[in-house]
Amino acid sequence: MHTEVKLFYDIDPNSPNEERNFFIGQAKHAPLPEGTPPPLPHRHPFYEIIFVEKGNGIMRIDFTDRPMQKGSLYLMLPSQIHLPLYTGEFQGFLLRFDISIFADKTFLENLSIFNFDYLLVEEPAYSALEGLLLSLHEEFKSEKALKQCTINNLLKLFLIQVQRLLPNVVNENTQTTIFGSLNTLLESNNYKIQTPAFYAKKLKISLKVLNQAVKEYTSIPCGEYIRSKTVIEAKRLLCYTGMNSNEIAAMLGFEDAAYFSRFFKRETGFTPLVFRKQSL
Repeated sequence: MHTEVKLFYDIDPNSPNEERNFFIGQAKHAPLPEGTPPPLPHRHPFYEIIFVEKGNGIMRIDFTDRPMQKGSLYLMLPSQIHLPLYTGEFQGFLLRFDISIFADKTFLENLSIFNFDYLLVEEPAYSALEGLLLSLHEEFKSEKALKQCTINNLLKLFLIQVQRLLPNVVNENTQTTIFGSLNTLLESNNYKIQTPAFYAKKLKISLKVLNQAVKEYTSIPCGEYIRSKTVIEAKRLLCYTGMNSNEIAAMLGFEDAAYFSRFFKRETGFTPLVFRKQSL
């Protein structure tokens, strides 16, 4: 028995089964009545940003609980499994887009905001972002001339403003490109266990340069960061699939289930079996 993960394909919930590359809406939720089963964790095949204007609770993103309060900004990649757990009234903006919205595909590559899944936005940035989202929402609902062009420009401006909230070192283009490229490689390699040297060779850079870029972003060594991504994928497979330890070990590049079990316990403190039982 494992927890089901919903995959929601419709970017615009008001236009199901239609191909869209952008959506923005204002969301309001009342707390669930006591005794109501929690919603299922889910993921989307597109980028999703949630900006909280009012809220209490947590947003669970890949097994990490992020606080839900005024100014919480969640930045989720297509691969990330998430689950909102409201303990009070919620109000905010839901912003979704596909990479196809950008004519210049390098625009998103030059941003590092999706290397983070949570920011707490305070004034004056809070009002600036809220204003941009209000403008995006108004434009999205309108039928004005040059609507798509306006949406694209406002979306880019919003993402740039979020980028500027990050630490200065994160805004250095070289580091952004290296760290972003590493994450792309990790995902394309299905988060298999590998050494930093393996990825440095793939990226055609020195191991020293790769380590420096990762440490400036995460404050941890590259090897530890790579292992953390393998652990998250292992947790996903343990919680959300019926795969056994042998199958998971093979998928993640381990020689056998025993090696995978030792690795997982060292990194998490639990054996795969115990973790799976606790997550049910």
